[in-house]
Amino acid sequence: MQNSLKIALVVILLIYLFIILKSVKKKNMRINYLIFWSITGIILIIALLVPNFVDNVSKFLGFELPINMIFSFAIFIALYLIFDLTKLITKEQNNNITLIQEISMLKKRIDELERKNKNN
Repeated sequence: MQNSLKIALVVILLIYLFIILKSVKKKNMRINYLIFWSITGIILIIALLVPNFVDNVSKFLGFELPINMIFSFAIFIALYLIFDLTKLITKEQNNNITLIQEISMLKKRIDELERKNKNN
């Protein structure tokens, strides 16, 4: 890979990490996702700067080709994110159900109090 391409990719990855940190500061991203995406960015920077990093890691882990390792990790990461987001959605749905029930009980109570006041 050419040095100019490596420099451009490292700059892009540093901007990526800056955007992630900015998102957390603005509270647009949870801290556990910050850690996940930061580690991903750091690993990508290391892979770009260290010669034969991906080749050595894939050989160490027993993959025949480095691209097989990359696809395996990408699939694992995608499945992890889907699972984590599914848990988050389920939790939010349960919170919504609880809020709807509480609002309904409050409306019923308000209606009862209004009828009681009209009768007095």
